[in-house]
Amino acid sequence: MARVENHKDDYYLVLGVSQDANLKEIKSAFRRLARQYHPDLNPDDPIAAEKFKQISQAYDVLSDTSKRFRYDRRAPSSPPPKTTKTHQSASTTLPKTAEDYYNRGLLRTQAKDYRQAIEDYTQAIKLNPKSVDAYLKRCEMRYKLGENQKVLIDCQEILKIDPKVAKAHYYQGRARYSLGYLESAIDAYSLAIAQDQNYAQAHYYRGISHKESENIPLAVSDLTRAAELFRQQKNYDAFRRTRKIVNELGNNGQTSSSSNLAANFFITLGLSLFNPSGGLLPAFSRLGNNHLQQVGIIYGLLSALFFVGSYLMTGLSFISSLGQLFSLSLIPFISFVITGCILRGFWHRRGNFATDIFMAGVAIAPLALTAVLIGFVPLSVLSIVIPLTFLGCSYSALTLQAGYLQVLNMTEMQASLLAGLMLMLNSFISFLFISLFAV
Repeated sequence: MARVENHKDDYYLVLGVSQDANLKEIKSAFRRLARQYHPDLNPDDPIAAEKFKQISQAYDVLSDTSKRFRYDRRAPSSPPPKTTKTHQSASTTLPKTAEDYYNRGLLRTQAKDYRQAIEDYTQAIKLNPKSVDAYLKRCEMRYKLGENQKVLIDCQEILKIDPKVAKAHYYQGRARYSLGYLESAIDAYSLAIAQDQNYAQAHYYRGISHKESENIPLAVSDLTRAAELFRQQKNYDAFRRTRKIVNELGNNGQTSSSSNLAANFFITLGLSLFNPSGGLLPAFSRLGNNHLQQVGIIYGLLSALFFVGSYLMTGLSFISSLGQLFSLSLIPFISFVITGCILRGFWHRRGNFATDIFMAGVAIAPLALTAVLIGFVPLSVLSIVIPLTFLGCSYSALTLQAGYLQVLNMTEMQASLLAGLMLMLNSFISFLFISLFAV
């Protein structure tokens, strides 16, 4: 039977995360604990149900920027927020207090039972008319159901209680935007940002509103800021979507395709090659599918040239023509593209062929550069050749792992396993084909 720890009033300890944990870490901790203590997996276990309520309440606060800010500012001397008085007040018993209704509403929200959740939040508000959190959750549920007028009413009530609640201003903006009131929506988003400068969603939707009103400079400014905040939060899906909009708004079509291609290549080179962990996602996100393919192919062609140059620098004889040698040097890149496409489709089923070409190009580049370095060293000097070979393989693995983790949003375990498998398969395939055709 599960045991309830005595630190239930410390939301960070409830989830087992540090006080500077980011949103991704908080979500990961909640999902892990939710799977462990969910009432459906622990029937007739009131302590597990109690634990599930605790982690749901902790997640509700720590995953919300405004609520977390208010929670972190809570004075040490003030009493901590109560959860439940006894182990017996679990989800199997009827709610009695405002907090009981609120907690049951959270469970129903997690189950996407929005109508029933609204009823619970309404009961919580009746018992505690000053409950900002209950109003906010009811507001959120009503917005999901498209009840925009009721959202506005809830926001007004929240702001009467506390005019500094950023999320109330944010939902005012969302509801007004849905009702077609662009200017007043922008005003509401601005008030939300005034209360919380790092409110990524408020920046994003204010940018979208500016875009709809054709104020492109302000739209680009807001969306660029939102993208940076999403990146800091490791919300990579939102980051990519936002950067794509920024790129579309900034693409005025005044430069030629050749200059665009050269600029895209050199910008990608600077971002991804020297800092794959931090620069690969921004490099990927600024490119559309056509540009991803073009940049990836350039990487592949240049890498093949580097392999040819490295081979010639070693002084080894080759009975075929340079054209045949170049074709053989393309095998690693082509192998990366094909195996990447197959493994991605089988394992993750996200992304597209353009992503595979881009990932193959940036992954093969470290190996090609290392091959050039090896060309300057006699092959007999194994004390240098072997470490350089390992350097290239390690850098390529790091690039692949960062790409699958950030670009395709895989888990760290999936990304690491797939990167190792890719290198192993492509080493074997490249050696096999080159051995066959080089004879």
